[in-house]
Amino acid sequence: MIKAIIFDIYGVVIDRKMRFSERFSKEFDVPMEKIIPFFENEFQLCLVGKADLKEEVKKYLKNWGWEKSVEELLKYWFSQEKNINQDMLLLVDKLRKSGIKCFLSTDNEKYITKFVLKDLELEKRFDQYFISNEIGFQKFQKEFWEYVILKTGSIKKEYILCLDDKQKNIDTARSLGFQAELYLGFDWFKKVAEPLIK
Repeated sequence: MIKAIIFDIYGVVIDRKMRFSERFSKEFDVPMEKIIPFFENEFQLCLVGKADLKEEVKKYLKNWGWEKSVEELLKYWFSQEKNINQDMLLLVDKLRKSGIKCFLSTDNEKYITKFVLKDLELEKRFDQYFISNEIGFQKFQKEFWEYVILKTGSIKKEYILCLDDKQKNIDTARSLGFQAELYLGFDWFKKVAEPLIK
């Protein structure tokens, strides 16, 4: 029985064609070895709300050859975050009308999260959301899912299906008693969802 579904934002609801680091490296001819240290270090702190993206990325602009402002960099970065799977949103609408709660989850920092939830208005299409920078833990950590259990207390965790494109996140969710499946594409999920739609 499924009473609620938690959708990973990136890889499930939003189709990201290329990561920012790969796109930036390719378009501005900046070696990946100059970009990766930021994502392996400071950005990890941003993901759990322990550092501010604008302050941390500012330290790297010169090394990356970026001569514009931090705000301009983020505008460029976020411009590729808009590819929402509209078919998925229509399916989510049908699920919600059928009484299935639909939640969002993501490992991300606060500015990207605000852009996706507020500016792209994803928050209006889902019942609730669980974000690493607000919770203080990422989805591969059990504390993330313990927080979800706390916030979805009216729905037993064994009745909640978690969809994610990373196996380590699936494994952690399963270890705490959630139903959890590696997302295999929209056509796959449509077959999963159809029996739930009244």
